[in-house]
Amino acid sequence: MRIEILKKIKKKKFTVSIIGLGYIGLPIALSFAKKNIKVIGIDKDITKIKKLKNSISYINTVDQKLIKSCIKKGNLFFSNNYNGIGLVDVIIICVPTPIKKNRKPNMEYVQEAVKKISNKIKKGQIIILECTTYPGTSEKYFLPIFNKKKFTVGKNIFLGYSPEREDPGNKKYSVLKGNINKIVSGYSRNCLTMVNEVYKFITKKTYKVSNIKTAEFTKLLENIYRSVNIGLVNELNHLCVKLGINIYESIEAAKSKPFGYQAFYPGPGVGGHCIPVDPYYLSWIAEKKGIKTDFIKLAGNINRKRPLEVSNYIKKQKVHKILLLGLSYKDNSDDLRDAPSIKIYNNLKKTKKIFVCDPCVDKEAIRKNFKKATVKDLKNLNKNFLSNIDLLVILNKHKEINYKLIKSQSKLILDCKNVFKKKYENVLKV
Repeated sequence: MRIEILKKIKKKKFTVSIIGLGYIGLPIALSFAKKNIKVIGIDKDITKIKKLKNSISYINTVDQKLIKSCIKKGNLFFSNNYNGIGLVDVIIICVPTPIKKNRKPNMEYVQEAVKKISNKIKKGQIIILECTTYPGTSEKYFLPIFNKKKFTVGKNIFLGYSPEREDPGNKKYSVLKGNINKIVSGYSRNCLTMVNEVYKFITKKTYKVSNIKTAEFTKLLENIYRSVNIGLVNELNHLCVKLGINIYESIEAAKSKPFGYQAFYPGPGVGGHCIPVDPYYLSWIAEKKGIKTDFIKLAGNINRKRPLEVSNYIKKQKVHKILLLGLSYKDNSDDLRDAPSIKIYNNLKKTKKIFVCDPCVDKEAIRKNFKKATVKDLKNLNKNFLSNIDLLVILNKHKEINYKLIKSQSKLILDCKNVFKKKYENVLKV
């Protein structure tokens, strides 16, 4: 059976189902479809499915023309049910893995996907998890199902893990461009071979690791590394303010060293689905093993508190009309997941008149997350409007925004992203 499946893959005769069509799942689905691989995209959000069937993209980095082209060629189908799972050769799960209020893993989306496919999976299929999660997840959720069905992993069913590495808004590297190295792993050597062959279709280079737990851990390692360094630089920023040091100048000076240093910058807080979440996934599994991860927790807590610090700084300015400019969690992205702007807004909305603007984010998404705020288009940021705002808060450095106009027409600016590198009378830094 293994040989037959490998031949099927190499001849591009295999079919794929992607479960979860968000910032990760949709680009992966399109990556396979544009290579003339038949893909069924599944998502329980009926609104998303309706949009996709009409070739409408809800992610600004995903081209609607590509969706339309893949559908027209008969390579891409969408559904909000799992009826076709038993007909495909490869199942890739890309559902969210958030954390609960107590900062423990919330596995409800993974559990739901596993439950939905458990009665439909068949011999010969390759099942791959892409979700960011703690080491041991793939085996915990799938091996009991395989044992119950009396499947033999590595012979007539294949299990793998390949952590997502998509960076929403990144113009240089993306899954769709196929230029992000893909880590691949399998429960057995045969599983690894299968998973590797599948991903070779959509990426220029794969990187094999010896087992699934290592791949699951590697994903956490990548983002905890960033979490720790972002937490460190935000903490050092407080010290620099007290010492009268421009931390950005110091960072640029440190960057002149050709080895041993990578630059991280202060900001209004971390967001997205990875950095605010991943440290707690590893801390949780570490506690289960009786190991303390004080350093990781400290970085996570520093980053979590950062939006509150920015909010408190704004309150001290004694201003009333505020414009939050750039709402997504990172530059040039439309991704609002766990964005610091939402936390800052919630901390200020009861006492301030708040306007919000982001040229990258869909207006519907803005209204949903900033319910009582007044939403402004980029064209509204003219001389008359800006001169009547008491404080303009820059939370992102989007390419579409005319920062020269903003600087010249605004009374007071809080620059959280070091857009203005020189000192100006009307520009504050946190």
